[in-house]
Amino acid sequence: MDEKKEFSFRPDEVEEAESTEIDRNYNFDLFTPREKKTDSDSLDTEVKLRRETAKREKKVTRKKPSEEKVASSALPTDIDTDVEFDTNTQPDNQPVLDTAPETESVPNPELETEPVTNVEPTSDASTKPEPEKIQGIELDDDFQIGSMIAKTTDVSNNAPVERKRPASKLTAKRPARKREGKVGFGEYFLAHKAKFITVLVLAAIAIIGIISVFSDMRMDIFGFTNNTAMMLILILAVVLMVLCSFTKDRHRVIHAFLWVFVILIVAGSFAAFALSGVCDFFGISRGRTISDFTIPEDGNWGTAKIADELYEEGIINHPMLFRIYSKIKGNDGSYQWGNYELNSEMDYGTIMYNLKQGNHAETVQVRIPERANVETIISILEENGVCTRDQFITAMEDMEYKYSWINQIPENSVRYRFEGYLYPDTYNFYADEPSVNNAKRAIDKMLNGFDSHLPENWKTLVKSVGERLGKTDMTLNDCMAIGSILELEASGNYKEMQNVASVFYNRLTWSEPKFLGSTPTYYYPDNRYNTNAGPMTVTNEDGTKKTYPAGSEGIPPGPQCSLTEASILACLQPSNTSYTYFVTDKDMNFYYNKSYTAHLNTIAKLRREGKWA
Repeated sequence: MDEKKEFSFRPDEVEEAESTEIDRNYNFDLFTPREKKTDSDSLDTEVKLRRETAKREKKVTRKKPSEEKVASSALPTDIDTDVEFDTNTQPDNQPVLDTAPETESVPNPELETEPVTNVEPTSDASTKPEPEKIQGIELDDDFQIGSMIAKTTDVSNNAPVERKRPASKLTAKRPARKREGKVGFGEYFLAHKAKFITVLVLAAIAIIGIISVFSDMRMDIFGFTNNTAMMLILILAVVLMVLCSFTKDRHRVIHAFLWVFVILIVAGSFAAFALSGVCDFFGISRGRTISDFTIPEDGNWGTAKIADELYEEGIINHPMLFRIYSKIKGNDGSYQWGNYELNSEMDYGTIMYNLKQGNHAETVQVRIPERANVETIISILEENGVCTRDQFITAMEDMEYKYSWINQIPENSVRYRFEGYLYPDTYNFYADEPSVNNAKRAIDKMLNGFDSHLPENWKTLVKSVGERLGKTDMTLNDCMAIGSILELEASGNYKEMQNVASVFYNRLTWSEPKFLGSTPTYYYPDNRYNTNAGPMTVTNEDGTKKTYPAGSEGIPPGPQCSLTEASILACLQPSNTSYTYFVTDKDMNFYYNKSYTAHLNTIAKLRREGKWA
């Protein structure tokens, strides 16, 4: 009901009411929603009495304000209607306590006007009304009975009424209690996994740092130094862990992602360290380094000193691992003094075997000059007793060398297979007795010198030059052919080499005949390397004259002399200019022009000034 109906209690009206015997069996429809009671057979006598009383209240004339304040309440089902009420025991101005439940305060108009037929309540389950909900709580039978009494007895036959709990309550699972006592490691780990992971990360970084310090580890597989690697790993791990602490309660997805990333860093660090050690042990490395390794005769070098020197020469990457393996194999103290030729492709076992054998062969120091060709190099090696001409040619043409760019040399087009690739430098060669093996070692050292000065991204640079020229099949050999001309023209001046390379590349793309026009190419013994459009007559020092024939268009079949690092880089990274002519004076100053007329004017000016070479 929306509001409590007030009434004044009138005994005379109660006496006039029809006496109705109230069934003392507990009424299960007491809290049943009235809007759901459409079957009149399910209504008990209490409901009928309440409706009749409500109808009579509407007819009663209210006499006193105090009487109107008395709240109406439903009679309990177990109160006999024949009981007389003493009106003197209750003052007129004292309100009667309302004992009706709050949930019955809302009347149902439909039930007030609906005719009611007195039908005995039945215990059939099919006619049992649905339980009422009070303030969102469903009141089932068990709740009603339990809230009023604990046990009841049937009045009609004095038989005890058995209360049954709903099946849902009988089968409901109780929450499992936590086991008291010892907590397993797995449960403890799950409860503190963040702490465990943090400790593992810091421990991993510490372990890697300690191993790195004591073993001089080099992470060559990543292309950066050990110190840089360790600092990057440490900083990144710390930053990620700080971010994890801030995102734990705010962004759980990001928090989980960061922890996964930290774990990957740790796993990657250990994997990189293990992979670097395995590669070093088996002699697997990125490049090929050849070293003249010498152990002095005084015998003061132990395994630790030998390992450090091998590390400095670039032969090994893990001195500590080398020392451990030497200790396990029992090689400590068995290494002999002498001169050794070692390379980074040797595994630990091969290095130790060579050092144990001892090599007392004599060596000679040889200087290979810049702009030297194969003929010049052969003469130098013969003079120092390294090998003969035939031995050098045999070692150069017939033996194999492990460099990735060798297959780009067109062996059928060039005069000598390794012309231009024998890097100019100072070397120590074996000179005990001229042999093919000595020649092979000498060639391998010079090829290794060229390879060590070749940029790592040389393939990308070659492709870029090819795109500039519109040449899809551009090779390293083509670039080195231009590089050798730069070496002859610019004499080691890197900036001018880049400009001259730009002139040659522009000539390869202009509409004129594509002659490079380099004067030094006249003098090479093989005319196929000549890049000039017409013949040239030269007066020798003895007064004789020699005429050189015209050359060919385009890029020569290969380089004509040994390249230095400056010429190697200049031909791969030329300047971006529009010049098509250049000339130098006797002081090696360079003059560039975009037309042939301007080029001739520059030459005439140099002649007038006495600077023409």
